[in-house]
Amino acid sequence: MNYDQTNTAAMNLADLEARDTAWLDVQNKQDDGPLIFNGKPVRIEVRSPGTREALNAQHKQELAANAKTFAGIRGKQVKETVDDKIKTHASKLVAITAQIDGLPLTPEELYSNPKLGYITEQVSKFHGDWANF
Repeated sequence: MNYDQTNTAAMNLADLEARDTAWLDVQNKQDDGPLIFNGKPVRIEVRSPGTREALNAQHKQELAANAKTFAGIRGKQVKETVDDKIKTHASKLVAITAQIDGLPLTPEELYSNPKLGYITEQVSKFHGDWANF
């Protein structure tokens, strides 16, 4: 099929595009079933990598990484604490989270708590797979 035939076919480009969000059914820390809190399963609505929010968050992380690299090249020592690293990673996840269902936490509270890292990792992995959207 050449370009002209494809172009004239009744095709909706939107059918090829990823959805803006998808729901992640959070697994418990043993990864053997759903995470249940107060009798309800925990779900997180995640924005796709193609959304403006996700692209902006990725861009901010890349700018920060580049600034650190260039500072190092210029001989300036970059002082990053563990708390800074947690905050940087959490800020991207906050940007890609549309809503949390089943947990009485804000995205900031969830992603800033290292002891809930098993949830953070699930969200990161889910977001990185275009097939989910």
